[in-house]
Amino acid sequence: MNERVIPWQPTVIAGPKQALLVTPETAEMMIVKAKRPLIVVGPLINDNPAQVLVSKIAEKWNIPIVSTGDAFKSLTEAGVPSKSYGLVEIVNLLKDPEWKGVSGEGNHDLVLFIGVIYYMGSQGLSTLKHFAPHLKTLTLCKFFHSNADASFPNMKDEEWLKYLEKLAKID
Repeated sequence: MNERVIPWQPTVIAGPKQALLVTPETAEMMIVKAKRPLIVVGPLINDNPAQVLVSKIAEKWNIPIVSTGDAFKSLTEAGVPSKSYGLVEIVNLLKDPEWKGVSGEGNHDLVLFIGVIYYMGSQGLSTLKHFAPHLKTLTLCKFFHSNADASFPNMKDEEWLKYLEKLAKID
């Protein structure tokens, strides 16, 4: 009996389509290629140095921001324009290929997630992976998301902020 036993690997539980580990340079290439990107910001960005970098990334690439949870208040107080949606609500809208997007110009083709609570983000990304083949997902979080199409790796705060600074750098 020659059965090959494959050990359990927690990062492989998402199925055969795994997220691509990306650098800021690869993330930049994805953003450049996108026609209508969108940034979804969660409450973990509140009172975080990354909040300023997210606004710079959005400004640099002219990307609209959707805030979820209580991130709307934090972004508004910081002078960052955003539209407020619930996380489940925006995920459901993104699934619909006929949705006109947050700006009314057509559905988004790349969605960047940052600061979303991990277990909520994981479920939302899984939904988009299986039910929204018309768009790609990229997470800019400091934790790897296996349900995204592309994700930053797990890293400490200092390294994560350097990744975001590279992405926000004005040429």
